[in-house]
Amino acid sequence: MPSTIQLLAAVEININGLTLKRISSISISQPFENHHTFEISISPDMLPEKSTTIDLKKLAEQVVGEVAVIKLKQGQKQEDGSIQEKQTRTFKGIATTIRLNKGSSTSNTIVISGVSNTAVLSAGRTTRSFTDKSLGDIVQKVLSPFGGLSKKIAPSYTSPIRYVTQYEEDNFHFLQRLAEEYGEWMFYDGEQFVFGKSGRDKGSEVTLKHGENIFDMQYSLRVTPLNLKGLNYDYYNHLTYEAPSSGENVSGLGTFAMVGLHKSDAVFSDEPVEIGYQNHREKSTLKKAVRLKKSEQANKLAVLTGRTPEMELKLGGIVKVVDTYVNDQNKAEVIDYGSFVVTRLSHYLDTRGVYQCHFEAVPQDTDFAPADYRILSPNAEPQPAVVMQVDDKDSMGRVKVQFPWQKNDNEITPWIRVVHPMAARDRGMYFIPEIDEVVFVDFEFGNPDVPFVTGSMYHGQAKPGDLFEAKNNIKGIITKGGNHIIIDDTDGKEKIKIYNRESKNEIELSIDGEASIKAKSNGTIYLEAAKGIEMKAPKITMEADNEVDINAGNSVKVEGMTVDVNAQASGSFKTSAQLELNGGSMAVLKAAMVMIN
Repeated sequence: MPSTIQLLAAVEININGLTLKRISSISISQPFENHHTFEISISPDMLPEKSTTIDLKKLAEQVVGEVAVIKLKQGQKQEDGSIQEKQTRTFKGIATTIRLNKGSSTSNTIVISGVSNTAVLSAGRTTRSFTDKSLGDIVQKVLSPFGGLSKKIAPSYTSPIRYVTQYEEDNFHFLQRLAEEYGEWMFYDGEQFVFGKSGRDKGSEVTLKHGENIFDMQYSLRVTPLNLKGLNYDYYNHLTYEAPSSGENVSGLGTFAMVGLHKSDAVFSDEPVEIGYQNHREKSTLKKAVRLKKSEQANKLAVLTGRTPEMELKLGGIVKVVDTYVNDQNKAEVIDYGSFVVTRLSHYLDTRGVYQCHFEAVPQDTDFAPADYRILSPNAEPQPAVVMQVDDKDSMGRVKVQFPWQKNDNEITPWIRVVHPMAARDRGMYFIPEIDEVVFVDFEFGNPDVPFVTGSMYHGQAKPGDLFEAKNNIKGIITKGGNHIIIDDTDGKEKIKIYNRESKNEIELSIDGEASIKAKSNGTIYLEAAKGIEMKAPKITMEADNEVDINAGNSVKVEGMTVDVNAQASGSFKTSAQLELNGGSMAVLKAAMVMIN
């Protein structure tokens, strides 16, 4: 087989019925972590009608917004001018722009540019949540409206995710954030969207030999900070977890990158504390997250770049790089630089049929992604929500709420905590909002996946009621059962009143006129004490509409300077055993008739 340097390349482009087989140049950029782009330059005579004039409007109507299929092919030129294909590469994208460049009166260039099909995932930002769904199910749900996007979804993380929020993010950013958090591969291979390393079509390993099919080779080894300490507080178990990255290994780096790893550990030995791990309620998941973060940083340890005429290189695919040199014994020896994962491709083909590909690769083939997604975590702002559930079976006073943006999907939050002025074991202030109440919700560290309730809010359909007037003299607590604790600060009429629905029972502490305490019930008032009840006042008055009963298990004593017992009709004083009347110096028994037996 002849060297690829001796092969010619050609291209065939199809855009909504427009077929181009001749071009001035074409370039395709394929980064692992972002959308791909392409640019096609042609002269008017390269259009199918080979016209010298250009109908830009007609071309725009045919091309802009349409799917572009670009097939690069490489092989030996046949006698009829065709290419006997040895290598091919297909790219699918969307033509987004057509541009006419006019130079001199006879020099016109048409430039068609576009992006990969994944660009539809970045059309706009949205907010929604997912509860108890697998990573694969979430990705499928996000991609479901984009039927025209070919995809392969095969994440390695399969456990259900308790709760995750796509917060003011476009779909591409959100999926990339999930890929970063769970250590998944996510990229576009030129034809399909891939989520999960096992979903990639890496093709066959391509061997590149310096001086033969790889040129301008640069292999950079460097040191970079790798160490950190992940920290998170688990409120459920009241534990703080720490996970130092120094105890985590990064596998699959290869011998050259391992040099950078060991040197980096020595140079950057400090472990700065990172606290942005609120989603991890177990130490094992925190350790995995820290290991993924360290592995992501390890992508910077060794980077290979080069230029090759090989068309078989594929994003996410494997290349093996070797070199030869003549030793002291004048014998050729091979230097094996190892295998690399391709993370960036830049294809270029000119009108002469000369194809070149600049590429970037890293020396690893591990489960975690070989690229830095450069994700900015969303920062959630405080916002209102409606309480949906309050029956926390773990008795932690938590609630479930629904944000307005969750309503259409019938989603709610998991159990979230409520802020109280005091909260401790068997003490504190316990006020839990009721179902359908509007509450204000904030987020730990701005993380949209970790909301908590800061308080309740009135609104147009739920006002505090007529009891609370504009002068703000009334403060109080009113429960759903109609129990009231009202504090009235009206000048000169200050009082505290405790009562239930319809005032069937009430206690009032007032200084209206003179200080007083009033207890009132439509039923019975009970006073009970284990040792005693004492009442002390200048005057004590007891009044009953029917009767007053005083019953003591042992004795009843009535003492005073004078004791008056007055019966309007009749009175009796009776003992079962003995009666003694003692008048001291004199006893008077007086009646119209006195009978003594």
